Amino acid sequence: MLLVLLFVIIAAGCIAADLPSLKGRAKRRDLMVYGVLWIGGMAATVCTLLRFQVPSPLLLLMVIYKPINDLVASWF
Repeated sequence: MLLVLLFVIIAAGCIAADLPSLKGRAKRRDLMVYGVLWIGGMAATVCTLLRFQVPSPLLLLMVIYKPINDLVASWF
């Protein structure tokens, strides 16, 4: 748990260092994308540090594209 806390403190420092360059009205979308990527990356790292078993994102892609692939395959 101490390792997770250390990671969160380091990540917060990195965010604080990068945030001033993203402030402003013109970069609102950049700030939102940056936030989503940071949250996703931090969540993945915390899951790894706590050794949670998370299924592969490839499985989600297979669930989405398998019916489309079967439909296109049936046409030809």
